[in-house]
Amino acid sequence: MINPANITNYNMTDCELQEVLIFWICVAGKTAATIAKGLDKLLTSLEGTDPFEKVKRFGYEKLSQRLKECGIGCYNLKAKSIWELVNNNIDLRTCALEDLESIYGIGYKTSRCFLMHSRRNAQCAGLDTHILKFLKNKGHDVPSSTPGNKKRYLEIEQLFLNYANNSGKTPAEFDLDIWNS
Repeated sequence: MINPANITNYNMTDCELQEVLIFWICVAGKTAATIAKGLDKLLTSLEGTDPFEKVKRFGYEKLSQRLKECGIGCYNLKAKSIWELVNNNIDLRTCALEDLESIYGIGYKTSRCFLMHSRRNAQCAGLDTHILKFLKNKGHDVPSSTPGNKKRYLEIEQLFLNYANNSGKTPAEFDLDIWNS
């Protein structure tokens, strides 16, 4: 099961990468702990060897209902995203942000959260509410929720990356420090 307080791992197996990306898709709008439990419930109830295979075997028609039963909100939209992801043949070890963002429902925050917590040298930030609150407390004019405008997102992302670089930590380490404080 995913531990949201310790999600950074630069040596994940293929199965772990798949589970973590599905987690990042599902966590939007819910607490990380709730989604971690719901996702664990979902994946342990399905047959197959890896998360993507499990979802494929389960089928699209049943996925939405099962997400709902597992407490994962916006289940219809998330089912569509997960289904498109598992049928995309994307290489999770080498894909770029743009590759991830080409999948329905994966936006700036989701793609960046996945990359920064799975790749050691990723210089990006998942602008979640805890990061935005941190930046606001530092005196920056930032919104209280993730900006949808790419130009604004990238401006705020750079603010965060500057703080991370000045701390001597990776963006993922700095993100988790803020999250766990």
